[in-house]
Amino acid sequence: MRKIGWILLVSILLLTGCGGEPNFPKAEGDPSPERQEEQTAPETGEERIPGTWTVPEGWTKAEAYSTENKVFYVETGHEDDELPDNISIEVGTNQYSQGEHEAFRDAIVRQLAMQLRGVEAEATGDGSFTEQDYILYTFTIRTEDHATIQYYIVGEKRYCLIHLTIFSGSESPETAARALVDSFVWSE
Repeated sequence: MRKIGWILLVSILLLTGCGGEPNFPKAEGDPSPERQEEQTAPETGEERIPGTWTVPEGWTKAEAYSTENKVFYVETGHEDDELPDNISIEVGTNQYSQGEHEAFRDAIVRQLAMQLRGVEAEATGDGSFTEQDYILYTFTIRTEDHATIQYYIVGEKRYCLIHLTIFSGSESPETAARALVDSFVWSE
C-alpha cells in the first residue's frame, strides 16, 4: 500500500503544474480565521526569517520551542499540552532558482521517500500558488496518530517551510496554517 501511495504522490506531482487556482479543502462551517498580529523578522533582533507573515487569530508563539531561525505557534490555551497541534516557520537556502522549482520539488519528494521508508503513512502532494502569487508545494503525510503538512514557498535559491503537525485530528489547524502561508511575503 505504501508503494502505491508513493507512486500516486509522484504521479500527482508530475502531472500537477503550478497553474490555476489552489485547490484546498475547507472545513464546512469553519470560517476563515481572522488575522491577528503581523510578525516581522528584522535582520537584527530575535528572529532572522527574511519575510513577514500574519499569525491567525487564536494562535500564539510557543516561546519555549522557538529560535531565531524557526518560530513555532500553538493554539492559544494549548501551550502546555503534551502534544499540541503546532505550526512552525523557517527559511532555508538551496541550489535551485525559481525557474528550477520542479527540480526543487523532485528533491523534496526524494527526501520524503527516504524518510518515510518503513513508515505506514498516506502521502500526497500538490502544486499551487499562495495568495502572494508565490509557487507553493504542499506535502501531506497522514499516519494513524497524526498528520504533517509541509508547505514549501519557493524563492530564488531559497524556500520558506511552514510545517504543520496535527495531533488532535481537528481541521482548524489546516485553515490556520494556510492563512499563514497565504500571508507570507519575502523580504527583498
